[in-house]
Amino acid sequence: MSVEVWYGDSSHHEAEQHALLELYQYLHSQREHFVLLHNFFVGQSSEIDLVVLKRDGVFLAELKHVWDPIVGGREGDWKAIREDGEEVVLNPDRPNPFKQVQRNYYHWKDWCQAHAGEIGAGLVRPQPVDWAEAMTYIVLYPDLPANSEIDIGDWPVQAVGLPVFLAALAMRSASKIALLHQEMSRIPLLIGLERLQAVRSTRKLSEWEPVPFAVLVARGHTLSTPLLRLDEVGRDVITIGREPENDLLIGDPTVSRHHAEMCRRDGCWVVRDLDSTRGTFVSYGGIPGEESQVEDGEFALQNNSIVRFGPAAYTLLLQEGEES
Repeated sequence: MSVEVWYGDSSHHEAEQHALLELYQYLHSQREHFVLLHNFFVGQSSEIDLVVLKRDGVFLAELKHVWDPIVGGREGDWKAIREDGEEVVLNPDRPNPFKQVQRNYYHWKDWCQAHAGEIGAGLVRPQPVDWAEAMTYIVLYPDLPANSEIDIGDWPVQAVGLPVFLAALAMRSASKIALLHQEMSRIPLLIGLERLQAVRSTRKLSEWEPVPFAVLVARGHTLSTPLLRLDEVGRDVITIGREPENDLLIGDPTVSRHHAEMCRRDGCWVVRDLDSTRGTFVSYGGIPGEESQVEDGEFALQNNSIVRFGPAAYTLLLQEGEES
């Protein structure tokens, strides 16, 4: 439901642009959050074409635009076989695609392990992310040509067409990877990548329209991330509590494991308590001492409302879009 796209160098190859567009459109239709990183370097790696992050998966891919059948293995050159029988070496004077993606995998893993403290700073999780669980692919687009003979086995690198890779992004997961939304957004910033933004030009200031957003901002505590963009979580229901799988993780023993939920319903944000021990409270006027406890049912919220989960209070900031 939401996709972030970050890049080190924008793609100038038209076919690669089409592949990235198809990738973006497909992931936008899925019911989870993805972060795409493309054309970048980490450590001593060669340029990494693509890394895709999701909550329970990391995918590293080398992209190859091909039309003719491909012959290749773990060793030696990879060749495209033309209709007339001519053999054309893919990426001459460079490691073959298998060795290229394998080498980039190790540089990516080493970089993530070296920066694990920065990626997870201030976040509470039961165990560290195992970056060695990243899945590696050679992705041939628009698809894997018929009659190709690629002999690299199924592990640790798979050679697949773009349609199969898209399905893998939605269906495959890694048991030792459980990324929080904040971690996925920190990684491209630590690498130094630029976020792709869709900008709508206007002729004059009066035509400018603020982008809608909904964000919870922590009020004077460090029990959680300083802010959470509700509109970027990518799910209809946002969970709050002490357990690591919650969208808003609050690291305090008095906060229940599954403390409360927030969701957008009938045009407004509502909060519901999940029978928590310390309770959920709302102040509509923005005054901490004038609050009501959320006991039965749901409480609708408005801009600048204060919502408190046990000891952790947040201000809700809203910029609503125009009603259609």
